[in-house]
Amino acid sequence: MRAHAALLPWGIAAVLLAAACTTGSTHVEPAPAMTAAPDAAAPKRRSALVIALVIDQLPMWIAEERWKTLPPSGGFAKLLGEANAALELRHGHAFNATAPGHAALFTGGTASATGITANGKLSPEGQYASVLADSTTKLVSASGPEDRSSSSLAALKSDTVADGLKHARGDARVVSLSMKDRGALFGAGRKPDAVFWFDASLDALVTSTAFADATPAWAATFTAPGSGARYRQAPWVPADPKWLAQHTDLPAPDLGQGDFNGLGVRFPHDLSKLPKAAKAFVSTPFADTMLIDAAVAAIDELAREDKPALLAVSLSATDYVGHMFGPDAPESWDQLARLDAELLRLLSHLDQRLGSDGYAVVMSADHGVPPTPEVMNQGFCGRPDADRFERRCERALRLHGAELTKIAEDAADKAAGPGDYFLGQTEPFLILRGTARSLPTGKLETAVGAAIQALSATAGVARAVDVRKIPAQCPPLSDESLDALVCRSIRGSTGGDIFVVPKPGAFVDAMYVEGDGVNHGTPYLFDRAVPLVVRAPRPAGAAPAGEAPALDGKNVVDHRAYAVTLSALLGIEPPEAAVGGKDLSKVVIR
Repeated sequence: MRAHAALLPWGIAAVLLAAACTTGSTHVEPAPAMTAAPDAAAPKRRSALVIALVIDQLPMWIAEERWKTLPPSGGFAKLLGEANAALELRHGHAFNATAPGHAALFTGGTASATGITANGKLSPEGQYASVLADSTTKLVSASGPEDRSSSSLAALKSDTVADGLKHARGDARVVSLSMKDRGALFGAGRKPDAVFWFDASLDALVTSTAFADATPAWAATFTAPGSGARYRQAPWVPADPKWLAQHTDLPAPDLGQGDFNGLGVRFPHDLSKLPKAAKAFVSTPFADTMLIDAAVAAIDELAREDKPALLAVSLSATDYVGHMFGPDAPESWDQLARLDAELLRLLSHLDQRLGSDGYAVVMSADHGVPPTPEVMNQGFCGRPDADRFERRCERALRLHGAELTKIAEDAADKAAGPGDYFLGQTEPFLILRGTARSLPTGKLETAVGAAIQALSATAGVARAVDVRKIPAQCPPLSDESLDALVCRSIRGSTGGDIFVVPKPGAFVDAMYVEGDGVNHGTPYLFDRAVPLVVRAPRPAGAAPAGEAPALDGKNVVDHRAYAVTLSALLGIEPPEAAVGGKDLSKVVIR
């Protein structure tokens, strides 16, 4: 299929040339935007606004293979053309997912330092909740605090870039936006001026009493209950069918697409007809449109003052679309084109509002993604050389948390006697019940050892690890062995008791649509290698930065570079966990 093109190295010049030669333009019509006109009376900022941009679930392999298909007039081409550095960032942990990835980017620490070892946690009764859920807080909308608990950074054990900025400059401003709490809070730090994420039950952006008891006036358009509905007035159809047909098969074959809340597995996707439209909304490009509208409003608000400011924006739609449809589906290609247009809209507004020397952008991703098993099983066979992103031809599997729990429970019962040992699974961990942890040491060792042996012998599982036996001191980030990556993913029993590592291409089913779609969360390069692009403030009228290096793995930094570069652009010291990372704020990498 045309969606599975061979890897090709590329540079910025190649990106622009290839895009210019593409037949047909990628014209995207976003959902109705709510961009406010800049206040002409507002003073022009003198302190550069720093934009920390995270594209949720954007692997290096997609950047390398697909950015060059986008138009030279788009957002990625503009950002690359103005960048002083563009290279590959590698996360230093084995479980590559949203919460550990965002925590790593904004603190410089892996899970062994941050304590953010997973996206979620289980209550003593086995109920799943966000890893950031905090029962002492309340959800806050435009109407004020709601009678529901919300989220905080209580679980975070490290300081963030935003924390450092607020400590160094008490007058600094911090705003953070995402569709997810785990996408918004790490960029916000502990004392943001505003932090928002999407709540489907209110169909609006919300915050928490951990940060504020009310929402600011500039955000009222997005925090009023029902605010998301205006972004769902038109069906989701291909923005440019001609361009899409050049890169995918239309209508799409079975690539493992899932039907999320009735959204359907193929175009068109009409949200207006869905009883749970707000839940399905996050897995459409229109979610990014809402966030970019909110980012534009925040920029206009921050531009009114000459104060150091950090705006963190984590765009979540690519992640949700990838989970539901898989990265090779037409929907994922269309999402990339629409994201390109939204990025251009954001950058153009920054140019208009602040001038080219009035802002900086540091863009990366929290994790990558593999193809779906349906694609992995056919797309990488017969290649003359190994895929550098570790995508495999061998059979890929969807593992299921409930099945892994049963395998562990049955093995423990057989070895240590009948009992109720395991509470459940939240990737990447299996979690023991509190009563099991209090068993005599010998019996607990027997039960856990048998469970690990059974899990390790399970198809699709590369390794099962007893977290109690992980050393307190992990190898340095220069060590990318599986042992080192797993060590840096664990902090005591914070996340669970047995860490499960899938084989390449296998993954634990995210259960958005059971048996369909795809998930990440593994230690392989398709999941932990992501792009990093740095655009420092540019003098007005400056010539393009020139050709950047080919993103081919020859220029690689670890995840600390993100926090270190943000800190340098803000004029502050980096967080302690990021010390030693590469500062790309002034480096020109060719």
